[in-house]
Amino acid sequence: MSDSLRELIWRAGPLRLALSGAGVVLAVLLVALGVAMFRGVGDSPLGETAAGFEHAPAFAAETLDGGRHGDGPLFVYFWASWCAPCESEAPLIQALWPEYEARGYTFVGVNVMDNRGDADAFAARHGLTFPVLRGGEVYLEYGVSGLPEAFFLRPGLEVSRKYVGELREAEFRAMLDRLAEGA
Repeated sequence: MSDSLRELIWRAGPLRLALSGAGVVLAVLLVALGVAMFRGVGDSPLGETAAGFEHAPAFAAETLDGGRHGDGPLFVYFWASWCAPCESEAPLIQALWPEYEARGYTFVGVNVMDNRGDADAFAARHGLTFPVLRGGEVYLEYGVSGLPEAFFLRPGLEVSRKYVGELREAEFRAMLDRLAEGA
């Protein structure tokens, strides 16, 4: 065997060892990823989900126009101006508000983590006429972890449903109508 061939084999040994080590690390990562996916780690529970409590926390917060709103809303909507699904959903909520207000419902939007100017601009852009509150710590009390999130509450702040993600008209109406039925 020539010296140059021995030198090539000697140099290839550490390379083979490094490649083998990288292969083992990659295999371990793939197994960990598979286990995580199987267990649902990182899944976002979009749609109707458990609220985690039977009675919603009571709150009173300042509205964007400086007024105050007290306890007992039936539809509580957590949003932010920087939330893309909130941009799509706000016109639907506003469109249904007059119809459901006439039926005795109350809608309350709770702005989360926005400065006043951005929140005011969002409300004006979408022509929001239902009460819109400055969030303060309300979103923490409700356990909001992403936006948009909505709670459907019966009188006495009894939780009927929680919805994570962008509402669509059919499911939004169905959940509102179930409140009236007591379901």
